[in-house]
Amino acid sequence: MIRKAFIAAVTGILLLLLAVYSYLQYRQYSSYQNSIPRNASLIFKINVDRIVKRKRLNPFKSSSRGFAVPANIFVYNLNNKPAQTFFCALPVTDTALLKQYLKSEFRISQLTEVHPGVRTGNSADRRLRVIYNSSRLVLSYALLNEDTSPELERLLHEKDLMIPGDPRMERLKKQEADIAYDFKSYTGTANFNAHSLSLNGSFPIGALGVPDSSYAPANLQKGLSIKMWLNADLKNVLPQNLRFKTCFLERDTILKYYAGYTAVECGAMLSQYEPVITYEYNDEFEKVEKTQLKEVRVPAISITCKLKSPVLISYLQKQAIISPENRFNHELFPLYQVYSMHNSKFWQLSTNQTNPLPQTLQPSSYFAFAAINFDQLRKQNQFPVLNSYMQYLKQLELKATKQNAIDGKIELELQLSEKAAF
Repeated sequence: MIRKAFIAAVTGILLLLLAVYSYLQYRQYSSYQNSIPRNASLIFKINVDRIVKRKRLNPFKSSSRGFAVPANIFVYNLNNKPAQTFFCALPVTDTALLKQYLKSEFRISQLTEVHPGVRTGNSADRRLRVIYNSSRLVLSYALLNEDTSPELERLLHEKDLMIPGDPRMERLKKQEADIAYDFKSYTGTANFNAHSLSLNGSFPIGALGVPDSSYAPANLQKGLSIKMWLNADLKNVLPQNLRFKTCFLERDTILKYYAGYTAVECGAMLSQYEPVITYEYNDEFEKVEKTQLKEVRVPAISITCKLKSPVLISYLQKQAIISPENRFNHELFPLYQVYSMHNSKFWQLSTNQTNPLPQTLQPSSYFAFAAINFDQLRKQNQFPVLNSYMQYLKQLELKATKQNAIDGKIELELQLSEKAAF
C-alpha cells in the first residue's frame, strides 16, 4: 500500500514537472512567432523566463495589466527610422484592463479609436506611442519625437514579419542569456547579477585597422581612476579633414606620422595656477592693474600617442594646435591647462607638466582596454558635473581582442554600488 502511494506520488511529481517544462518550452516557442519585422535593424531579446527564474519570481502569477508577458520580449529599431526609435509588440489579454493600465502607468491620457476595435494614443511628450486591438499591443519610443504611426499600424497587423528559420532569429534562439542582441555583424549577450552586468559579444574590426600585435603602457601609475588604450591605425574611421574652430588638420598628414597607438590615464587631482587680473588703487588713488595667480584643482589627465616621426609635432605647431611654448591651444580646450611633450617615439598631452614620457611599451593581449573606477572619480571629485550620473556605478572594465582580420571580441563587466541592484 505504502509502495503504491509512493509510486503514485513520484508519478504525480514527475507529471507536474513535465507539465511545467512543457509549458515553459511552449512559452519559448510561441514567443518567437510573429514577433520581429523583416526590416528590423538592431534587435534585443530579453529572456523573461530566465530572469524570472533567477529572481525566484512566480511566472504563473496573474496580472491586471491587460497584456501577457511572453518568455522572450523583443525590442528593435527599424531600417527606415532613426536609430533612437524602438518598437515592441506584446499579446493582449483584456482590452479594458489594458486601457486603464496605459492611462495610469504609461501616462497616456487620450486613447482614440482609429478603426473598429483599434485604439491608439501617445504620451504628453509624444515620445511614447501605442496602438492595440483585441489581440496585439505595439509600442514605440522615440527619443527624437519621431512620428511612428504608419509603422505601428503595420506591426499591429503583423505585416512583413520575419519568416521561420530567418538566420537572425536562429542566432537569437541559440543565445542563452538575460539579454541577447543582433545587429548586422554585431552580436552578443548580457547577463545581470545582483550588483553587476557582464557583456560578451563580437563586432567587426576591419575598418579600425587593428594590428596583429598589440601593446599597452609599460609602467602604469598607481591609483589611476581611468586607464585605457587602443591599438588601431584608424585609416578608415577618421574623416577626410579635421576642423577645430579656426584650426585645420589634414587626415593624410596625421595618419602618415601616427603609429596606431593611443593611451589615456587619469589620476589624482593636482594644482594648476591661472593668472587672474584684479584692480587696486595706489597711493595717488589711481586704478592700477594687478595680476595674481589663482590655484585651480584639476584631474591629472594624460593622453599618449605613438609616433612614426616627431615631424607630426612640427605640423601641429604650424597648425596652431600646439603653441611655441608647448601648450595645447587653450581655445580648443579651455577647461584646463594642457602641456605638450614628446620624444622620438611618443607625444603626450597632459595636465601635469612634469608627467614622465614613456620610453617603451609592453605586449598586450587586448588591442583595446578600459578600466574606470567610479568610486575614486566621485571621492576625488574629478568631474563634478558627472557625479550624479555615476552615483550607482562602481567599476567598469572593458577588453577587446582580435579574433581574425574581420572580427573582434568584446568583454565588459560593470559593477554597481550596493545601493543599486538588478
